[in-house]
Amino acid sequence: MPKGLVVGIFPGKADPAAITSALSGQELDLTQCKVVARGAASSPEAEESPLTFEDVVIGQESNSLSDDMTKGMGIMGDAGGTGVPGVGGRGASLQSFSSHGASANYFVGSGIPGDEVDNFNTAIEEGRAVVCYPNAGDNAATVAAAFKAAGLKNVRSY
Repeated sequence: MPKGLVVGIFPGKADPAAITSALSGQELDLTQCKVVARGAASSPEAEESPLTFEDVVIGQESNSLSDDMTKGMGIMGDAGGTGVPGVGGRGASLQSFSSHGASANYFVGSGIPGDEVDNFNTAIEEGRAVVCYPNAGDNAATVAAAFKAAGLKNVRSY
């Protein structure tokens, strides 16, 4: 678990130029900041920034496997039924087994407590970015104050 982890949510869209601009006005070592978002790392602004941008993996939205790829392989019963209540019949897909109520957890093993991690996961799902300063150590209070001054919301130290 990181020592002195500080996290905050950038309130606007996950725009690398805007995030870099907001944090550059603070007295922070920007090379220590990690920005977690969807699709932000692939922009030219992210590549030029001293911040480290990390894209989250977007889960499989639908079954991309063709039925012909698995036919005759003994997978999921070639006879046409799965024997699972509510999923039977021809044309059952992997989507039938997905959990629609659960959201992705992008911060597994990050040191963010389980009862607070949903706030940060939701921010990413909504297109915002989460800024992390993993090893603030004894300077965690200073980093948290700088995050707040930069306009980040829900700033927490762990």
